[in-house]
Amino acid sequence: MIRAVIIDDEEDARDVLANILTEHFASIKLVGQADDIESGVQVIQKSNPQLVFLDIKMPGGTGFDLLERIPEKDFEVVFITAYDTFTMKAFEFSAIGYLLKPIRVKDLKKTVERLEKFLLKDTDKRLKVLIENYGIGEGKIKKLVIPNIEGFEVLEIEDIIRCEGERNYTNFVLTNGKKILVSKTLKEYDELLSEHGFFRIHQSSLVNLHHVKKYIKSGGGKVEMSDGTKMQVARQRKVAFVKRFL
Repeated sequence: MIRAVIIDDEEDARDVLANILTEHFASIKLVGQADDIESGVQVIQKSNPQLVFLDIKMPGGTGFDLLERIPEKDFEVVFITAYDTFTMKAFEFSAIGYLLKPIRVKDLKKTVERLEKFLLKDTDKRLKVLIENYGIGEGKIKKLVIPNIEGFEVLEIEDIIRCEGERNYTNFVLTNGKKILVSKTLKEYDELLSEHGFFRIHQSSLVNLHHVKKYIKSGGGKVEMSDGTKMQVARQRKVAFVKRFL
């Protein structure tokens, strides 16, 4: 049984989420609610939850302000927010759960299924990445949290040379020569990274454009990366790839 609390200044939003949890999630027990930062800190300290549903914007501050007042974040966080593309990207890059208002049962189910896989793993580390990414401005994501066997690893975006797809896995190749295999598809990382300086040159290859050193026309079109690796560019992707450098 997962102990959970809801912190949101909107009573209707709290009631909707509480009802959904009661009716559809037997594995989650609601142990407290709060409507602002001060009462939110108190309910967390009193009920010792494993999961906190936290509104981003509240009277007197934000959900981040509340978290700064909790030195030991031994709980998972799911943020509740209005639709905002950059905010959603920041959550995804940081491996932090989020729900869009109005909350829907199917969205909550997806979030809970994801949480059950890594509940309480490196929460504080992931929150620090979220706060950094969220606070530096739109379009300037700096870090990416990726899962591994032990928990999570934080990567600097600029240190990723390329991502290689292997069926349902993705292999990250880094500037220090390290390779990290992640149990997510290349398609997922393509969608996440394509707006942040990456380009999918082939069905199985996603490259960081900042690490492209040379484009070679011969042999059907290849790129040479900063680590000396030469990679084929798919015929149907060559025109779009070259345009990124013009």
